[in-house]
Amino acid sequence: MTSRAGTLRSGKEFSPHGPILLHNFDILQHHVAHAKPNLAETPWTITPSLHLPGSPRRSVRLAPPVNKSIDRAARTRAAHRANEQIRSGTPLKLVVRKHIANARAIDIHTTPDDYPVTSTGWSGIRNANPSVEPREYTVAELVRDHGMSVLPWDGCLPRPLVDKEDRVVAVLGGRPNDDKYLRLTQDAAAEIERARVQLRFRPEQQVGRRGDFYSASVGPSFGGGQQVPGNLVVSRAISDVFRYLFAMECFFRIAGFANGLFRAWNPSVHMHYATVLDTLTHEYPDLRRNFERRFSAFAAATINFGPSTVTLPHIDALNLAWAGGHLVLWDLRLIIRFPPGSTILIPSALLRHSNIGIGPNERRYSFTQYSAAGLFRWVDNGFRTDRTVEEEIQGDSGAQAERAEARRTRWAMGINSFRRLNGTGGSGSRIV
Repeated sequence: MTSRAGTLRSGKEFSPHGPILLHNFDILQHHVAHAKPNLAETPWTITPSLHLPGSPRRSVRLAPPVNKSIDRAARTRAAHRANEQIRSGTPLKLVVRKHIANARAIDIHTTPDDYPVTSTGWSGIRNANPSVEPREYTVAELVRDHGMSVLPWDGCLPRPLVDKEDRVVAVLGGRPNDDKYLRLTQDAAAEIERARVQLRFRPEQQVGRRGDFYSASVGPSFGGGQQVPGNLVVSRAISDVFRYLFAMECFFRIAGFANGLFRAWNPSVHMHYATVLDTLTHEYPDLRRNFERRFSAFAAATINFGPSTVTLPHIDALNLAWAGGHLVLWDLRLIIRFPPGSTILIPSALLRHSNIGIGPNERRYSFTQYSAAGLFRWVDNGFRTDRTVEEEIQGDSGAQAERAEARRTRWAMGINSFRRLNGTGGSGSRIV
């Protein structure tokens, strides 16, 4: 830019710039002219300023024009979605509610009285059906000798299992419609196999009532003579392996998907799980979550390292009786095709479950999340054991009557917190 000199009324010209004053210019000029160059000096270097310059101003000509009508329309749509979400009375997004409403239900013809539950209403009865022999079965045997039906399932689309009172008691959750997710489940299987080869398992970790395969569990639990809730005890090597695995994208994506299914299909039970786990980890900072809160409301997790995980018919009696785990089968007389990478939510403390054997060259691994009933009982007792509470209320007939009533109604309260399909905005197609 150039500046032109101005002219006063007197005819004198002036510059718009002030004079540049160089003090002692003649002395400095003489010093520079007679100084000898020092060739040994370090060459010039540029030292960056300690104060970084501000970001350059955007040119008005380069900025895209603002379409106020589009911006206004976006705000209107966002406000409409927010209002619709409030009116729905649920934290579930509209797309999730549509999936639930359109899911094809499977009627299982059971009632709450059909489930084996302890008198306290906290957990299932382990040997409720001793006539079922704990061994491997084939599909042909189950159909021929036990009157079971085979339910084909693509392993993708969700299918709720609904009882006679329209209550969702289990969900074939499927998997996201995402090729990357399927690859992640394959990555998880590969990592489990790699860990299995490197780990040394104790004999009792291979042969158990659930089957003949390697398994290990981690996470907060309570029971088996514990005085307070604590982390499941495993070796340092297994603990390190679990910490490594659960930090991987494949595992927290799988855990997060199961958590999302749980919240979508049984929001009340999911909230109870999350609240109890939050309460425990706040009260006992040493309890270690397997995943961040947003990824899982379950306290513990088990990895069956295989290599051929074939579970025998069993009930996870120590898990909370009115909430879900993973896997599927027996008392409903259903054989459900369970494709790799899929997720199933069932009340594992109530439903006897197992799976079918695989070929000699095949591999099968499983990842299960759950919460022990003892954790819920501990919180409900005000961070005390049943024995401590019973001792404290001895002689207090009012407190004893209140506790007896809670035991009597706990199971009904829990099972009635399950979602009813007719409350989802539509019952979808029914399969009897």
